[in-house]
Amino acid sequence: MRKATFISVSHLAEKEFLRYELLMQIANERTVFRWITSDLKFASVALLDPSVFDPREMLPANCICIWISESPDHPPGRGNMSLPLNFRLQDLINVLDRAALRILDLKIEQIGTHEVSDFVSQRIYRISRWINLGHDFSPIRFQKILAVMTKQSVSWHWLLTYGGLTERDAYMFLDELRKKEVLIEGGELPIALESAQPAYLDQKESGVGMFVKKINQWLGRNRAQELERPQ
Repeated sequence: MRKATFISVSHLAEKEFLRYELLMQIANERTVFRWITSDLKFASVALLDPSVFDPREMLPANCICIWISESPDHPPGRGNMSLPLNFRLQDLINVLDRAALRILDLKIEQIGTHEVSDFVSQRIYRISRWINLGHDFSPIRFQKILAVMTKQSVSWHWLLTYGGLTERDAYMFLDELRKKEVLIEGGELPIALESAQPAYLDQKESGVGMFVKKINQWLGRNRAQELERPQ
């Protein structure tokens, strides 16, 4: 499994952000790391527009800055990289792979990355109340996950395996719940719960399975009617 690493794109102009979102649909399957969008404080890499980013804002330790700029040298700084304003798919892949190699070169005690497992995969999540989320989270799978989370805690593994989410979708989903102040986060899943039968999302039966179930129901009804008839 590829290493998953956080990247911040919150300091991009709208045009650059839309370009990034479009290209990452392809790039994220080809890069050395799998990149997951996060808040700046968690990011190993930050895409920054000089006209949007406030230089007084603190960056995480060892965060690699990739500046979107007409000048490849702007702004100067140790460890900085750059992308042209109208960057293309290969430009994005190349700079992210360079950033990944730089992260791999860092000593373990100096690594500024926060792997998904460090922050989310060892915790459990539920919601304090039902909430209607925005359009991005309106598909039925998110609604079913919300329904489960009102009744019990779920893990990162559950969201990926039984919820059917990608790592990126799961992180964005939890982050949205956190912003809405309904997410309840806990420690590791107790052993008793880990060994218990996981809650599966309801799925419609079809094909042979549905046919067999209907036959069994019909036979059961007929048998019950026979027993009720007077002898």
